[in-house]
Amino acid sequence: MLKQIYKRLNFTIFLQIVLILQIFMFFSPLTQAAQIAIVIDDVGYRVKEDREILSLPKEVSVAIIPDAPYAAERAKEAYAQKRDILIHLPMQPKSKQLIEANSVKIGDSEEKIRKLIEHSRSQVPYAIGLNNHMGSGATSDPATMQHLMKVLKEHSLFFLDSKTIGSSVAANTARQFGVNALERDVFLDDSDLLSDVQKQFSQAVQYARKNGVAVVIGHPRKNTISVLKQHLAQLPKDIELIGVGALWRNEKVVPEKPFIILFEQEPALTSVPPYESVPLLRGIPK
Repeated sequence: MLKQIYKRLNFTIFLQIVLILQIFMFFSPLTQAAQIAIVIDDVGYRVKEDREILSLPKEVSVAIIPDAPYAAERAKEAYAQKRDILIHLPMQPKSKQLIEANSVKIGDSEEKIRKLIEHSRSQVPYAIGLNNHMGSGATSDPATMQHLMKVLKEHSLFFLDSKTIGSSVAANTARQFGVNALERDVFLDDSDLLSDVQKQFSQAVQYARKNGVAVVIGHPRKNTISVLKQHLAQLPKDIELIGVGALWRNEKVVPEKPFIILFEQEPALTSVPPYESVPLLRGIPK
């Protein structure tokens, strides 16, 4: 009798262990890697720096200014690498900074924006989406963004809001029109100092760990390239580098509840309102 009870107890304990293992396996996503998507803006103006960007892992996406002298060439090179390509479309800022001629301006009609997008697609072939170059004024104007998003929907283009100003309505407007949209979380190089770029990359990693995903924007500059080459070659095991297109094609961009342990780490200064830009760093490339 005692032997039977002993056997039953052992069998019960065995079932409990199996159940615990099944629960652990069921919740295994709790340990999945955080994701970082990096987009490099202003591509198409330079030779040396552009080439160095294209030497980075193919998961690093490029945003090409349509009227840049090497726009079509860079798009073809990036496409051959199976790299995600965006149209980096100039848009009107609130300041009086100079901006490219073919840009979205406040009050532009839907037809004018449609012609601009068609022109941009011809200059930047293979683009899967679009983000704004400058644009603190245009992205804050609801009517202008409604015209833009209607056209992007027609062209099946995704949208990334560079968030050059906290009052931007671009991403929300895109979603209202059924355009898959993302928003920038961290700027790598508002400051061009090497130490600042390194700090921003570390902040991007912490942001990804805290929120599951970090969308990061940088530029083809010497220190940015140096930091990316160094840190992407030795990413922590809990961080996964992905192309920005992988986020657009996924219905859940950021989990409702973080899958990982939260860290008491403040976000990068450029990741919180009012998202003020630093003069001369994101204007027309010299």
